[in-house]
Amino acid sequence: MDDNCPKVAKCRLFNNQILKRAESAETYRTLYCKAGQSKWTSCKRYMASEKFGSCPDYILPNSTFSLDEIQARMKKEGLLT
Repeated sequence: MDDNCPKVAKCRLFNNQILKRAESAETYRTLYCKAGQSKWTSCKRYMASEKFGSCPDYILPNSTFSLDEIQARMKKEGLLT
């Protein structure tokens, strides 16, 4: 059984396109992306992607922004209509 998040193929954090330090990205991948469903379903990137169809780069798995705050900022930035 694959314990990886189903979003890994398109996740910019998982694919080393956001963080400058590879070690930091690997820590997030270990703690969230590869840790089984109980962890990746609590990832803010996963939740935002599920709800809005995408996730901005400034959102990390352990972000303290609520989904409402993420949505408001995405609308303000023209990422959502």
